[in-house]
Amino acid sequence: MDDVSDATNPVEEAPALGREEILAFHARTGYALDHHPAHLLRRAHQRATACFQEVMPGDDLTPTQHAALATLLKHGELSQNHLGRITQMDPSTISLVVKALMKRGLIARKRSDTDQRMTMITLTNAGVHYILPLLDLSMEVARRLLSPLSPGEQATLLDLLKRIGDAETAG
Repeated sequence: MDDVSDATNPVEEAPALGREEILAFHARTGYALDHHPAHLLRRAHQRATACFQEVMPGDDLTPTQHAALATLLKHGELSQNHLGRITQMDPSTISLVVKALMKRGLIARKRSDTDQRMTMITLTNAGVHYILPLLDLSMEVARRLLSPLSPGEQATLLDLLKRIGDAETAG
């Protein structure tokens, strides 16, 4: 009885398909990796990450950390929750970002004066001086990333990506 199969697994019970049947089914779906939006967005994300790594000095700053620092620079003191919402990071991600930036001395965390349940985040002086010159470099990342496109195409792409990112997920 060593060869016991899981009778509840319908995939194991399905009949074997021939290569022609597989290809016919594949063709009927219209699936094409080179034209699938999720695949194309992943490739674009890989290029964005590569551009970021090429332009930013050192290898110890991530795009999410940069976003948090730039957001704090613009808005000043924010709750950790609000910082996560503005940067569109989930709670676990913003928590990791905050811990990493605190460890580097770029941000400080304290309890809110008005609500002790809330954690407030602010840039340290070192954080301000660290992020300021990186803003220009970040714009260079954007220029390199969008360089294959005309100015009109760049505007259209950014509008479309915003619409996709802002769309409510079904489910």
